[in-house]
Amino acid sequence: MKIIGIDAGLRYTGYAIIEKNKLITSGICSTTNKLPTHKRLKKLYDELKAVMQKEKPDIAVYETIFYKQNPKSLCALAQARGVLLMAAEDSGIKIKEYTPTEIKKAVSGSGRASKYQVHGMVERLLKIKTAPSMDISDAIACALCYAMKNEK
Repeated sequence: MKIIGIDAGLRYTGYAIIEKNKLITSGICSTTNKLPTHKRLKKLYDELKAVMQKEKPDIAVYETIFYKQNPKSLCALAQARGVLLMAAEDSGIKIKEYTPTEIKKAVSGSGRASKYQVHGMVERLLKIKTAPSMDISDAIACALCYAMKNEK
């Protein structure tokens, strides 16, 4: 089963596809704040949908929104996440969502793990020698969470 994990963001969206706990491909869809928001959202949608159509994952895994303190950032993330969810829906891909705590616990054993601990576990679990960016690492963690919860 091919699983695509997506770490949503308006500036950088990381994605990673795993199959049988091996990394198939990964990358970042990026935008610039020089573009108006609607053009940035369209660019993210188009780029992720192209990846999904090329790689044909069976399921897309997203992290639910975690709200800290900045309402402006929350709104931007919600908009980006919405169009990224639509890319999977329009591609006919099943969608699964997990909370940040669920993802951290599945990958590291602790729902309170730091981003750096999760990053390190992603490297170990997939035997990655070159550390991916944090955006890609978070996307891998999403995919691994689904894989670990659905092993047979």
